[in-house]
Amino acid sequence: MRLKAIALCLMAGFCTSASAQDSTHVLEQALKQIPQKALSTAEAMQIFFLDAQAWRGLEKAEPTVDAMQRLAMPQQIRPLESIGFGLEVWSTNAQVSFNEISYFAGFGQAPSNVSYWGLQNEEAVQSLIKTLKGDDFTAVDGEVAGLISNGEANKLDFTKADAGNPWRGVTGASSFVLPLDSGLIQTSSPSDMKALSQPEPSVADSEIVVAALNGLKDAVPSGNGKIVQAMIISPILGLDGVDPAKILPSSPDDIETAKKNFADNIEANSRGIPPYFAGFIADAQIDNAPAVVFSLSYADCSMADQSVKGIEAAWKETVAGSVEGEVSGRSVQAGKLCAAVVSVVAPKAESAANPILINVMRRYLQRNFTVLQIGTTL
Repeated sequence: MRLKAIALCLMAGFCTSASAQDSTHVLEQALKQIPQKALSTAEAMQIFFLDAQAWRGLEKAEPTVDAMQRLAMPQQIRPLESIGFGLEVWSTNAQVSFNEISYFAGFGQAPSNVSYWGLQNEEAVQSLIKTLKGDDFTAVDGEVAGLISNGEANKLDFTKADAGNPWRGVTGASSFVLPLDSGLIQTSSPSDMKALSQPEPSVADSEIVVAALNGLKDAVPSGNGKIVQAMIISPILGLDGVDPAKILPSSPDDIETAKKNFADNIEANSRGIPPYFAGFIADAQIDNAPAVVFSLSYADCSMADQSVKGIEAAWKETVAGSVEGEVSGRSVQAGKLCAAVVSVVAPKAESAANPILINVMRRYLQRNFTVLQIGTTL
């Protein structure tokens, strides 16, 4: 029966690999390229991701202001700084069509931030490398094979500045580019390229990240949902006035140390959700409507259930009056861990924008986002 169904699917012409992929497939691809050390950075928002084609699919024509506003996450992704001049200009300068990009991802603060370009396959990557070497890039001698650059490390060359060029940008900064499987790594210096070229263990291998990913997968069904953007957050997001160095363990999956750090540094009787190990804030489309999904990893589902109740209550108390959305939550078992998952889905899509996400990010930038605040009591 299954073979018959597959045969009919193939005859109909719609049985593609994408149809069998879950909603987190592209996100997982990106996270496999990023070393786990990115989870140890003392930042509230550690890693950023954009599914390029999910975002492009929000509109049929050139992105409007609404689509551009949807890119509300404060992404440290260098190639995205240049798309404001239009995708045609971007594609010309990038030497590859935006339509051939699968995803972008990144971590770190400029000028040391690291950006990732996900392409369709390794052949597409090698083709782009060849094109770049025929233009402004040359091979870099050293211990990292395949590395190319268009200038000196950490050098700004304003004579070559081009705000619409993802390889240069508004300051004319140099780019160092390294192919990695079906993707590219872009940095301003070759200093960390050897470590970046060997990402195992990757972020996708982290137990606490896998738990939160399972939560996203449950909240965004592959049949009627897609993840447009996502960012990995650390517990620093929910802790105000606490030294990040006292919270994050040196090893991202050192759960026992994380528990002890929380116990030592969270003020007794403070209001908020139980401390989480890591999590995602995701911008999604669910049933063709914009949504935001929170997925946080916990040691067990008892704590995750408490977190769900706390997030739902905090949302209704602090945010619900300013943006419309249906709130639902649940805990999702993920191996030894558990994810607290809360979705906020708009009634319908008014445009390509996501008003829920914009509201969340505005509150965060104004230091007024308390939905994920950590405490000892709800």
